[in-house]
Amino acid sequence: MMKKIFLFAFIAFALNVKAQFTLEHTYDSAATWNYCTGNASQLMIVKFEVSGERYVKINRCGPGSISIYDMNHAFIKKISLAALPHSAGQVDVIIYLSEHLFDADPGIEFMYVSDSTVFSTTKIYNEDGSLLFTSNGIPNIIMNVHLQQYPIYNTSVGTKMILSYENGQAKVFSLSGTLTSAIQAANENILSQQSLVSNPYPNPSTQSATIDYQLPDHINRGEIVFYNLQGKEVKRFTVDNTFDSLHISATDISAGTYYYLLVTESGSSTGKKMVVIK
Repeated sequence: MMKKIFLFAFIAFALNVKAQFTLEHTYDSAATWNYCTGNASQLMIVKFEVSGERYVKINRCGPGSISIYDMNHAFIKKISLAALPHSAGQVDVIIYLSEHLFDADPGIEFMYVSDSTVFSTTKIYNEDGSLLFTSNGIPNIIMNVHLQQYPIYNTSVGTKMILSYENGQAKVFSLSGTLTSAIQAANENILSQQSLVSNPYPNPSTQSATIDYQLPDHINRGEIVFYNLQGKEVKRFTVDNTFDSLHISATDISAGTYYYLLVTESGSSTGKKMVVIK
């Protein structure tokens, strides 16, 4: 009996040694989820050119903000997004956070892309709110653009895993191992395997709308799922490789704003927005 107990204890110890997950910190309003009313918030690690590795939390709700923390989770500064154009009371897509990509000063700059029925713009902002660049052109590859956000990062203070929760929180876990170069390369190559959907046309829609889509390689079936602003599913359409567009009737859909995404067994596309008017 003693031998069995010792063997069990040894196995338990061995498993504990092989897999170590330590909760480091919890961030509120940072989950990449159906948070607020459609646009998710974000928590990521960005290696800036001057200040180095930092946790970056983008809160898309309300006026919005970008909060910067050091690798010990100590707060550094907050950048207000209140002056940016908003869609349905929320911040749109923020990409390419950097210190030297857009100008030479050590402050943080970022690209802000807003694509709606009211306005479509690309703007470059400095952290002090000053506008460095603006154009009514937008990057149509936005769904594939590198967002600087992954679930696992190799950092100078160990390997970190970031998970999102339905209550809007994001949690950072410390891992015992290291992300291998092969997995890292796979992460960076994942863009070629994404599900893609276009903006609807026409938009706003009155009677009907068309949505173009592209399934990932080697995937033959998927679903385009519609949600209202409260995150409740309202419509679901099955699609396959027979066609590359979906024609939907809006006659049985109430007037309002909806978000939709293409879901397949390999993952989901980023959401798009459709406005129905009567």
